[in-house]
Amino acid sequence: MEDFIKYAKNKVYFYIESKFWSKLDINTFHAWLSNFDTIEEKYCALKLLDRFVFYSEEDMIRLLQFGFFELIFKRKALEEEIAHNFNLSNDELNRLKNDFIRDAIVLPLRTDNLSESSLAMARYLTNDFGFPEENIVDQNNLKSEKLLRSKNLIIIDDFIGSSNQLFQFWNFEKIQLDKKIITPKELRKMFPNLEVEYFCLVSSEDGLLNFHSNNFDVGLRITFCEKLTNKYKVFGKDSVYFDNEEVESCKNVLDLLCKRKGIPLFGYTNLDYAMAFHHSIPDSSLPLFYIQNKKWNPLFKNKNTFAHDNIQ
Repeated sequence: MEDFIKYAKNKVYFYIESKFWSKLDINTFHAWLSNFDTIEEKYCALKLLDRFVFYSEEDMIRLLQFGFFELIFKRKALEEEIAHNFNLSNDELNRLKNDFIRDAIVLPLRTDNLSESSLAMARYLTNDFGFPEENIVDQNNLKSEKLLRSKNLIIIDDFIGSSNQLFQFWNFEKIQLDKKIITPKELRKMFPNLEVEYFCLVSSEDGLLNFHSNNFDVGLRITFCEKLTNKYKVFGKDSVYFDNEEVESCKNVLDLLCKRKGIPLFGYTNLDYAMAFHHSIPDSSLPLFYIQNKKWNPLFKNKNTFAHDNIQ
């Protein structure tokens, strides 16, 4: 155990000092590690960090570029190529790409509050890839005139965990079109020539399956850049974080610790991922990474970090 702890700490130091884990500093790491009192607890904590999935700012920009241009745009370009018997010149393809950037409408996904995740993505699209700011739209101020001029409405967010948030947004969220209140799914009928698409940087395997199995006729295309399979569930039977024989014992160690410190063991809808982005950490990751209270120091922060701050 002690050898692994030393190895894993040095690995984390390297990630922090090299800025692979952007926004994280040594003091924050030390404060977080101090939450774990026993050598067994520290071992479990560092097993999580040894395989922790982190997307730096560079990673996010890379995924956005891949998703918007290699997946979404090339799919549309292929349609044009087929229509022109694959005789389009490079100049014509570049014109199509510029038209796509100029005309696509981007809607940051929003539920209760405009998320820092979708805001960060929108900022990269405008600053790094030239998407017009006026085409980053607010769901409370959609205009029919703008939607009629475009062929693409792309809803953006960073991560599909359980898919509950996407399900709630698509089916029940109230958005304003001109002066009318509708749900996002009604846009499909109101604008039949507008392709409505949901784009995320990363999706969980279960999240995709859950959404499609419950919404097989929804008519919403989902595009994602990377998929986290079930082996990235911390306490799953195929977990990459723990050896098979230690999954249950480490789960028990962390469960007792979380109860003692007054924080939940599992994240949103009982999910158990160990992943974060440069700008934030999803609430489907384990709360021990992001909750703060009088007994617990967070490693990362999100909108739920201070939700338990009044716990003694």
